Amino acid sequence: MSVVTALAAAIGIVAVATGWAQRPGGGTVRPPTLEVQAPDLLARDAARVRNVETGRLLAVMRLVGLEDPGPPIRVTLVPESDPLAGHVPASVAGFARGGLDVILFPQRTPTYPAHSIDEVVQHEVAHVLIARAAGGPPVPRWFHEGVALAAERTWGFEQRADFAAGIAVGGAVPVSELDAMFAAGPGQVRRAYALSGAFVRDLLAVHGADLPARVLAGMRAGRSFDEAFTAAAGERVADASDAFWRRRRFWVIWLPWLTSPATLYSFMGLLALAAALRVRARRAEKRRQRELEELELVPPPALPVPPDAEAPPERRETIH
Repeated sequence: MSVVTALAAAIGIVAVATGWAQRPGGGTVRPPTLEVQAPDLLARDAARVRNVETGRLLAVMRLVGLEDPGPPIRVTLVPESDPLAGHVPASVAGFARGGLDVILFPQRTPTYPAHSIDEVVQHEVAHVLIARAAGGPPVPRWFHEGVALAAERTWGFEQRADFAAGIAVGGAVPVSELDAMFAAGPGQVRRAYALSGAFVRDLLAVHGADLPARVLAGMRAGRSFDEAFTAAAGERVADASDAFWRRRRFWVIWLPWLTSPATLYSFMGLLALAAALRVRARRAEKRRQRELEELELVPPPALPVPPDAEAPPERRETIH
């Protein structure tokens, strides 16, 4: 994605956000309301969740085309002693159940893409809003995550590094394979987040910041995700995925080669050879320097005198 295209996408998102800040009738769009439920031993965590800033979720509402967040979203805090916690992987700090509610495990350490319990709440509530905007039909996981990431944070250094690392270890990934990666190990999950975020941001730049809203509106009208996407974007999801990777030929072709073991070993070998040649040159220079110093300390040899040569005239000095 060029700098001009990225800037245009950012301006478009800001413009959409500004337009959605006010309803057509002049009323302010309100963020969702959270209803927190927790046992007494998690009372302190419940108080923190109640104070989570929900204003950031307005960005999600703008992207997905929601003017009304709907009924309050129930957030249930579950301790590790609860049987439900034993059925959920320890790496999961929270999850959303469709457009209904959020289950949170506050005693667990948040994992990527969240870095705090506040971000876990905001991220999972974003999924509830996306599901509500779709009106019930299932939305692909990559679209869910990509839209949430596009709304809640900029494409910064960490996201670029994750995207680069994701390509370096496995190359291009068709969008049809992204959802399965979310069910794999931690490394694949992080990679799936990075690729989904990059793909959705590319879609916003190419098709406009209101693309998610148009896709989800089509789903509310009864279309499947693929049908709604094709109608909104003017191309199939698979074609959009292929175009995304074509625009990133450097990442797909050169980055895996540059980061391959063979390339790294070759580079280290060249560095070692260059270092050896430099040491050899320094030693040769020191030898030449010592030879010059020795030549200056030894007087030049006397020239032989031919036998028939005339003796030099004696120098006579007169003393007065």
